[in-house]
Amino acid sequence: MKHQSSIQFVRILLLVLVSAVSYNAALADDLNPPPYRGGPLSVYAHWVSEDLGFLLLNEFFFVEDNDPSTFLMDFLPTVQLDPAAGIYSFRIPNFIDELPVKLLRLQLTWVGNTQSPIAVSTEGVDQGSLVPGVLTYVSQPLIFTQPDGGYQYFDFEYRPNPDFESIFVQLSPGAQIVQAVVDSISTLPEPSSLGILAVGGFVLLIRKNPWLQK
Repeated sequence: MKHQSSIQFVRILLLVLVSAVSYNAALADDLNPPPYRGGPLSVYAHWVSEDLGFLLLNEFFFVEDNDPSTFLMDFLPTVQLDPAAGIYSFRIPNFIDELPVKLLRLQLTWVGNTQSPIAVSTEGVDQGSLVPGVLTYVSQPLIFTQPDGGYQYFDFEYRPNPDFESIFVQLSPGAQIVQAVVDSISTLPEPSSLGILAVGGFVLLIRKNPWLQK
């Protein structure tokens, strides 16, 4: 009898452990780290929620380069939230440098329902001027249940490279963010973008120089 009770207890314990692992896997909000994480002039920030629903900065690191003229804005990543409206505002420091482009990836995990965020947008500030973040990619939402929730990531690009960024997220009613991961990096345009710029510059050169049209 005791042997059967022990077996039953082990089965229950294993079921609880499997459920816990599945839940943690679903809430692993770093499913798609960008390839530039850990590169020079990159920034990484990770928030997790408390039982009360507030987000706490769990991890933060940045990678310097060898250029003494570059430096990181002197503040920690912050988040403000309005739980009743489901609105979150993240603020991320950036490196001050001469590179023209900033890339940013936002990963979100939420619970409360399976609906994707209503709105995700971002803007940077470069020497007092606003720099809107251009959304370049949105992943398909990864939906899970027990609890109901989901995961999704968003890629943005800024030109010119701002001094810091603010990210705005509005969730559907009843949802709340339980994890958020932000990666960013200062970089150069991709080769395809450089090619387009080169062609555009050549066209302008032809228009301004009639002898090239002959």
